[in-house]
Parts: sequence; structure tokens; C-alpha cells
Amino acid sequence: MRILVTAGPTREFMDPVRFISNRSSGKMGYAVAIAARNRGHEVVLVSGPVALAAPVGVTVIPVVSAAEMLAAVSGNLDSCDVLVMAAAVADWRPAAVSGQKLKKLKREPDMRLEPTADILQTLKPRKGDRVFIGFAAETEQVEAEARRKLVSKGLDMIIANDVSQADAGFDVDTNRVVLITSEALPLSLPLMSKQEVGTRVIQWVEERVKASPRKGGIAGLRDMAPAGSVPRAPGRLAQQLGFIREIDRLKLVLRRTLLMDGTRYENDAEHSWHLAVMAILLREHANTPDVDVGRVVKMVLVHDIVEIDAGDTYCYDDAGNRGKVAREQVAAARLFGLLPEDQRQEFQALWEEFESRVTPEAKFAAALDRVQPLMHNYYTGGVVWKQHGVNSAKVQDRNRHVGEGSLALWEFAEELIRDAVARGYLEA
Repeated sequence: MRILVTAGPTREFMDPVRFISNRSSGKMGYAVAIAARNRGHEVVLVSGPVALAAPVGVTVIPVVSAAEMLAAVSGNLDSCDVLVMAAAVADWRPAAVSGQKLKKLKREPDMRLEPTADILQTLKPRKGDRVFIGFAAETEQVEAEARRKLVSKGLDMIIANDVSQADAGFDVDTNRVVLITSEALPLSLPLMSKQEVGTRVIQWVEERVKASPRKGGIAGLRDMAPAGSVPRAPGRLAQQLGFIREIDRLKLVLRRTLLMDGTRYENDAEHSWHLAVMAILLREHANTPDVDVGRVVKMVLVHDIVEIDAGDTYCYDDAGNRGKVAREQVAAARLFGLLPEDQRQEFQALWEEFESRVTPEAKFAAALDRVQPLMHNYYTGGVVWKQHGVNSAKVQDRNRHVGEGSLALWEFAEELIRDAVARGYLEA
């Protein structure tokens, strides 16, 4: 494989002498690059300013600023199968850069900062079949913040570490990390050398590619079928088949809910199918006797499609839910816009009806959408609840709308929550 790695800090200059940067030494990113080289892969290393020797057998592209790093990564992405973003990119830069050294004044300097480009977020639309891996250097709520970045940036894996620890932060040769993916529970690694962490990351990539359905890895997957509409189909059919191909990606969107047997996370397509069956099976428990179950089934099959673009946001993730509505509206417009106009309007209307939770059908669909993950969390012993520090008050608040669609299901949900607290699955 051809693996693209970033490492080190970036520098954002305010004048020819001074700059904003961070404590990154580049050791972790260099360790990943060396591990990839040692395992026979072709490696391109985009490196910020570091005091490390260029690894033999690795193509090194030196950069200084976040903008230069983005340009280097963007220019090499198309020829690579894997991106490992280990660099500590500065989050802000001075809005104006002085051409001369700024003089020390008796008053405080008036300096306005502006955000630098988020490299992974910028490149997310070009990800395709590539494996994207990020790093999250945090000092508090390490796993929660890393999980948010995993979802928002569309990553396959994120490596989280607490940089406030003396033996696992910046400048040292060791690290203590947590490997977080959407497919499995987080894996906490003990204190080990950064070189060993790098090897673990590359081994995970190799296993990920080996599991691909076509021999030859990710590069081979690109040759399976051309992008765009299906050939030899008339216009309307081509649009419909193109949409069908696009929504296959819903199977890759993993939720924060474990299957009831606890073996892996549920994907969004499975979730939608499960709700459709529940709608047919439980229609007699809807508050409205003549609820249109066919429309309910349509809503539960359509409502999660927008998460192909918007990503699945954990319902108890306060930070992740900020801006969720706007993200999903953009996603809905693009995805349903692939359809012929009459079907675009139909799917858009179904999605909006579900989100508004006004009609009897939407209320019943929303009740099912809340009860299903509640059951998953209960039957897995509250593992995910515990991971995210969710208590019974939050669960009660999240599920209080169940009664609007089905009083019977709300009574069941309340009893299930009480029993989960009694069993220690859920904090009171």
C-alpha cells in the first residue's frame, strides 16, 4: 500500500520572528511512518518542523504552516490508499502577519486570531475507499472527545491519548493510547514505545484492508465499478439506480449501539430495517388505532439515509448535537436530490414529517426509534451507557416522547429503565 502520514507541529507566524505552535515533537508520526516502511509499504511523510532525522526509505515533504500541510496532503492524497493524520496542526493563526518584527510595547498587543483549515474535515469529501486515521491529543474527556472527532471527520479509526500524562504526552518516546473505531469497543493499550504504537496502527490498517471484499486492498476496490449513474439505463431509471447505489453506504454508518448480543456495533441500515419490522409488529400498540403503518414503515426506512453524509450523532453527545439539524438538512438536500423530482419531494416530505413528530405516524415512528436502542442498551448490560456516563435522568428525558406515539411502549420503557438502574446497568 501507499501510506500518507503527517507528523509534527505547524507554525503560524505573526511576524518574521514569532509564531504560534505547540509542543509536538513529531515522534509519534515518525514512528508510524517507520513502522509502515518496515512492513514493506511505500510511505510519504508530510512533516512539520521537527528535530528528527528523515527516515531512510521514506519520501519526506517538509512544511511549516497548516496551509502548507493541507496543500501537501491534498496533493498526495489521490495516489495514496491510507492517510494517517498524526500531526498536531495549530488550530489558530494570526489574522494579519507583519512583514517586520513587532516591537515590544508597554501596552498589550491587539492581535486577532482566525481558525486554520481542518485538514481531515476538508479532505473528508475525497475519502472514497481510503482508510482515514486521526489522532486526538486531549487533556480531559479524552475518549468522548475522540469519539466526536471520529464521527464528525468520517474516520475509520482515531487514536486517543491523554497528553497531560508525563510519560505519554509530547516530547517523550512512550505513549499510552486508546484505539477507537466505529466497529468495536475501544481498545486501551498499556504504556509502550511510540514505535510499537505505530506498528499496532499499521497492523490494524493491514487487517482492515485484508477484510476488504476484493483482493488487492483498497486500490483494488477503486476498480470495481465506475462512479456516477448506472450505464445503459434511461434517465429516470439511472437516477433511481444511482440513488440505490448511494444508499448502500448506509451500511457503513455505525451507530453507538451494540447489537443485543454485544458482539459489535449496529449499522444504520440494520437499525432502519429493525424499526420497519417493529412498526408492522407493534402497530396495535400505537395511540392512534388507525395509524397508517405503511407510512410509518416508509418513514423509518428513509429517516436515517441523511446520516450517509451527516454521520451518526450519539443522542447523548451534547457537543456533537450542536449544528446537527443544519448538517442533516444539507445532507437531505444532496441525497434526496439524486432522485427524480417527484420522488425527491416524497422522500424529503417523509424525512421532514419524521423529524417534526407532529402526525400520529411520525409520533409512532419516533417512539419505535427510541425504544429500539433502549432495548439494545438494556440487553447489553448498559455497556455504552457506562462508557459515556449516561444516567437515568438523561435516558428518561431522551425517551419521554415515546408516550406521544404509544403509551404502552412508554410504560414498557419506564419499567425497563427502572430495572436497568436496579441491575446496575444505568446510574440513578
